[in-house]
Amino acid sequence: AFVADSGVDALAVAIGSSHAMTTRTAALDHDRLKRLAAALGVPLVLHGSSGVPDDELTAAVAGGIAKVNVGTALNIAMTGAIREFLAAHPEAVDSRKYLSVGREAMAGTVARLIRVLSA
Repeated sequence: AFVADSGVDALAVAIGSSHAMTTRTAALDHDRLKRLAAALGVPLVLHGSSGVPDDELTAAVAGGIAKVNVGTALNIAMTGAIREFLAAHPEAVDSRKYLSVGREAMAGTVARLIRVLSA
């Protein structure tokens, strides 16, 4: 009824993950996802995907998730790489050097997630 009444283009569903998870420990409710995917005629969104293990993400996409939000995973990759660079180079002041390291780490995370989500 909500989807029909609101006219939403996509719907974020609560199936076991939550925003800003920094550990990949979420266990998704795949039975609930299956029921939602069958009942709703809109693409389903998974918030908090950064906290979901790879096998769970793969199963979620197979079960009907059309969009995953992984901002925290990207933030973790970038921030970790920058911290590591600055710890190894405490004299560094040129942000282009450490931001490029951060971007590379983020790109690696994106590439890994594309592989996981395409499986």
